[in-house]
Amino acid sequence: MKRKTWWIAGTAIVVVAAVGLALGLTLGRSKGAAETTAAAQTTVAVKRGSISNSLVVYGSVVPKQEYTFAFAGERVKSIQVSVGERVTQGQTLVELDATQQRLSLLQAERALAEAQAGGAPADIKEKEILHQIAQENYDDATLKAPFAGVVTAVNQATASSASWSIVLIDTSELYIKADVDQLDAPDVAAGQSATAVIEPLPDKTWPVEIVEVGGMAQSSGNSTLVEVTGKLPEADPSILVGYTAQMEITIASADDVLIVPISCLTETPQGWTAMKMVDGKATAQAVTVGATSDTYAEIKSGLKEGDLVLNSSGSGTGASGTRAPQQNQNVEFLRTGGMPMGGFDGPRMP
Repeated sequence: MKRKTWWIAGTAIVVVAAVGLALGLTLGRSKGAAETTAAAQTTVAVKRGSISNSLVVYGSVVPKQEYTFAFAGERVKSIQVSVGERVTQGQTLVELDATQQRLSLLQAERALAEAQAGGAPADIKEKEILHQIAQENYDDATLKAPFAGVVTAVNQATASSASWSIVLIDTSELYIKADVDQLDAPDVAAGQSATAVIEPLPDKTWPVEIVEVGGMAQSSGNSTLVEVTGKLPEADPSILVGYTAQMEITIASADDVLIVPISCLTETPQGWTAMKMVDGKATAQAVTVGATSDTYAEIKSGLKEGDLVLNSSGSGTGASGTRAPQQNQNVEFLRTGGMPMGGFDGPRMP
């Protein structure tokens, strides 16, 4: 009998100790939760600053213009340029055999002279046109550069093509062509500024102006893309056509405007709202939002400089940096005489 009483007493002591431990743990958890909730709600002062949002795209350097001369290989008399050579406008690139063209030109000159000697006006006009055509054909036997540039290719005839060709590019202006996802394309417009990094020249950046946004979207794999063109300010000789490049396009910016962390704002069907502190209480305030970035938003109306608003992330760095008053700081404790959720497994009776 005494042994049984001992077990009952022991069990009671263990139960009381366990209840005390559970209560202490619950109080500790409740206190921690309360502190976490408080930490998650800080106030941030509306302040003035600058804000920008950018889009990063990838592409390659392209020339201002490109021209390809194609001609029959059997007519080639001489190629007067080589790959990589810089040429001036009007410089001779290729001399073609012009025997037949020269003969046609002489015949056209004689026919025109005879018509002018006593022919009808209509006959003279016809001979003038034929002479002009013969002259152009003869002139075309000498291929000249239509602009100053760089020869990038001299291609001879192959099994698949009987034509020769020379490719000339105009590097007086350089551009970057990049593809933008169709979802981002509406945010890009001509006149926006960007910063470019040329992959083979990573230690330098170049300012870029967006000069053209493609007029149509094209599918590429699982994406639909729009081509965007940015102009480099000057033709740097260190930048070669074909280099890969990255452009960071500023799609929205504002200077000396009211800003708050974007975590202070909530978007509703009626618009944006912020929880403004009024007499120590958080009050919903409708605001008009302008430019946004990943972390901040421009406030166009609804708040003024110095106003305090709740920052739900708790990471605000506003002027106040104070904790917001807690609307409900009650801590839920165990019910009197209750047990922790899930019960308590005391010592088993023997």
